[in-house]
Amino acid sequence: MPSLTTSLPFSPAELAYLHTSLASVPPLRPDARQSSTDFRPLRAETGILPAVNGSAHVGFSDGREAIVGVKLEVEKTPRNPALVAAESLVVDGAMDLDGQDQENSTPQRNPEWVTLNLTLPGLRDDDTNLVFLEEMLREPLVVSSTSSSQSPSLQDKLVINHRWHWHIYIDVLLISPHGLASYPLPLLSMATHLALRDTRVPKLASQGEEDPIANDDWMASTFLYPRESISHPQTTSPATEKPPVTLLVVVVGESVIFDPSREELAVADAVVAVSVGVGGPDGKDLRLLATRMINTPARDTMKGVPQSGEVQEGIDVPGVWKPRVGGIKRSVLKSVIKEVFAGGVAKDVLDGLDGFIGLES
Repeated sequence: MPSLTTSLPFSPAELAYLHTSLASVPPLRPDARQSSTDFRPLRAETGILPAVNGSAHVGFSDGREAIVGVKLEVEKTPRNPALVAAESLVVDGAMDLDGQDQENSTPQRNPEWVTLNLTLPGLRDDDTNLVFLEEMLREPLVVSSTSSSQSPSLQDKLVINHRWHWHIYIDVLLISPHGLASYPLPLLSMATHLALRDTRVPKLASQGEEDPIANDDWMASTFLYPRESISHPQTTSPATEKPPVTLLVVVVGESVIFDPSREELAVADAVVAVSVGVGGPDGKDLRLLATRMINTPARDTMKGVPQSGEVQEGIDVPGVWKPRVGGIKRSVLKSVIKEVFAGGVAKDVLDGLDGFIGLES
């Protein structure tokens, strides 16, 4: 997996001080945040772009911004290979594959129905770091729904009938004075989350297996992810379905720290991306969709040298910087997942994002 493209030019002494401060209990964060679960302030708005089905703009306090636009296009669904194979075995009049049997079958879902493009000015589109970020944003969106989740996946929402489906295009523009040094995965995930919740699907005038014909009345369209009305909550279905969101967590020693700053990323022993999905009958069913380990810039820094100048291999000198080699313990990774779910971090983040949605009356 790719490492961060640009790291801060800290000296070994500064790295050792930051690492020691963050590994203490409780951790001493360089930006004076009081808790390991404190998030930096952000601003967000939806519905900012014209001629799209949904859009959002999210900005962090350090100057990073993300603009997301979502478009839907109708595409023809390739026929199920099983039906094609069975069709060759049908005796005349024995079975109507385009009729009742097709209607009773389940339309195929395809991860390729979801296309996500990430752009960072000054960086090539085929840059490995950018491609890796794109896939981490796209991966939770194409995870198939399970029977236990009791909630349809994004691909389920894109099905029109057995012959047609919606293809969703998600275009993300990242504006960052630090490039990818601050690893803007949470920023991009939150912007994509809000844009999908702002996305409207045109109402179809066609029915059943007919070719899709959209209604020209935009006000008749429905939200891709249903939302609850503030003025008349009793007349609309509750917002039990939400797009996934990805959280970035760093581990320093035994400390688990959320929403890391550039300085905290520079000394992290491990960086973990945790993707969380929401569903269930009451909208409170949180489930783990994906977990990714990301290389840290700390492993690319030079080791510190003791004042005596003597370096003994295999012996750690307190207060002297030494890049972490290897991964993290399973118990530490387990504590990361526990803090996300049982600790309420994921719920707090999702509840906070609800406040930026312009709910209709």
